[in-house]
Amino acid sequence: MRNMDTFDVMVIGAGSAGRYGARAAAEHGAKVGLIETGPFGGLCILKGCMPTKAYLRSAELVGLIQRGPTLGVYTEGKIRIDFAHIKKRKDGLIAEMAHYAKMGIDGEKNITLLTGSARFLSPEKIQVGTRIYTCKKYLIATGSKETIPPLPGLAETGFITSDDALSMEELPASLILLGGGVEALEFGQFFHRMGVNTTIIQRSAHLLSAEDCDVGECLGEIFRKDGIALYTGTAIKQIKMKNGLKSVSFEHEGKNILVSASEILVVTGRAGNVAELGLDAAGVTTNKAGIPVNEYLQTSNKNIYAAGDVTGINLVVNVATHQGRVAGSNVMQGPHEKSNYRVIPVAVFTDPQFAKVGLSEKEAKAQGIAVQVGKYPFDDLGKAIVTDQTEGFIKILADVKSGEILGVQIVGAEASNLIHQAAIAMHYHATLQDYASIAHIHPTLAEIMLYLVDDMLGID
Repeated sequence: MRNMDTFDVMVIGAGSAGRYGARAAAEHGAKVGLIETGPFGGLCILKGCMPTKAYLRSAELVGLIQRGPTLGVYTEGKIRIDFAHIKKRKDGLIAEMAHYAKMGIDGEKNITLLTGSARFLSPEKIQVGTRIYTCKKYLIATGSKETIPPLPGLAETGFITSDDALSMEELPASLILLGGGVEALEFGQFFHRMGVNTTIIQRSAHLLSAEDCDVGECLGEIFRKDGIALYTGTAIKQIKMKNGLKSVSFEHEGKNILVSASEILVVTGRAGNVAELGLDAAGVTTNKAGIPVNEYLQTSNKNIYAAGDVTGINLVVNVATHQGRVAGSNVMQGPHEKSNYRVIPVAVFTDPQFAKVGLSEKEAKAQGIAVQVGKYPFDDLGKAIVTDQTEGFIKILADVKSGEILGVQIVGAEASNLIHQAAIAMHYHATLQDYASIAHIHPTLAEIMLYLVDDMLGID
């Protein structure tokens, strides 16, 4: 091994957070080394946001075709799924996106892409492959990996993760998903609509356990109506092979239940990818979620920052890019900008979708914030009725005294787009009264927020 030239900032990980962080540091004149083990692209492009959404588009079309008879549109015979074509399309799109992302980095004159696994040797030295680099400032953006619970018999029986699910060449005949979070919902609905006999087993009382119970219960009703076998509030007892199938026995509502399938998909959450970084040598503390950071995104070593999924904070790409930009600026200029999560919209791309921004009722209660809560169903909205998109609701939380909008949740059609109305309003600290003065096109799905605001203000 030999010493190489030094860098002002070394960024570990070339996913969304790493790329944004590297660019932010370079904009402040830093000579940046960007380390990537490969393949290039990061979780969102390669294994997360984009490939799953490509798959879900096909699932969305299946759902739309299935509802055709309600609107007087019929197809002849059974819907035919060409999974090989669906996967080929997904793979092609992802390859293009990864190539485009790399071209963006290749075009940055102050950023040097370094390929290899990174490991700290000291707070200022890092080994990348067989080479050693010296640097005083670092940004860790190594993303996350699946967490696998120590369930009895799971390892012996065998299972797949979300990475495996995206690379499989053929659909399984049947599938059990363990978990009830974002990945479980998106993958569960996709495989079900591809014709796979699908079961979801969730430990918590409702889907999306971190959200308000009405959100999870509404999505649960929709999934069951769609034909997915869903069990919530469960306790898994044993997983084993039985008659050539993978079987899960669990307790549900006081009864012992056994479900079998050809494959088990474990989607019980993700944690920061830190195991191979040698962070002890760098003086960086870790926890179960990843790397704890302060509001400036500094780790326990003040010269080393972290951003993205590795921090364990709200594992979505818009948070990662925000953190990357803030950390990249702070690592060069010193801790001057705080990360701000007040207005970060997120979504689950099921059909219908779920999206939120700001506080939930659960969070407002935990923080002791007094809120006015309003709720309005899609089945009372004209555009939703005439387009047969009546499932779900919108909920708004507003400050009791000022009327400022503090949070919005939407379960319903186009929720991932509609939530931006709320995000913009919250960005400018709009009150219910402010929002009520905004004209909306009629009939549109977007009117649902205005109708609810009017209800909360007592406007007829």
